[in-house]
Amino acid sequence: REDDLIDRLLLKELLSTLEPRERQIIFLRYFRDETQSEIAKKLGVSQVQVSRLESKILKKLRERAI
Repeated sequence: REDDLIDRLLLKELLSTLEPRERQIIFLRYFRDETQSEIAKKLGVSQVQVSRLESKILKKLRERAI
């Protein structure tokens, strides 16, 4: 569908604006369905830090999507 294509293009563009670490967190969380704890282990940080980073990244993406 045309709407799906537009959504994918917008998502691709938005993701390209992120820093590599931010992109990695979003990829692991939403495309690989990993938990915050699993991501935290891979990045060597706490689950709480991943939660905070994820919130900031999503806010940034929402603001840029407007």
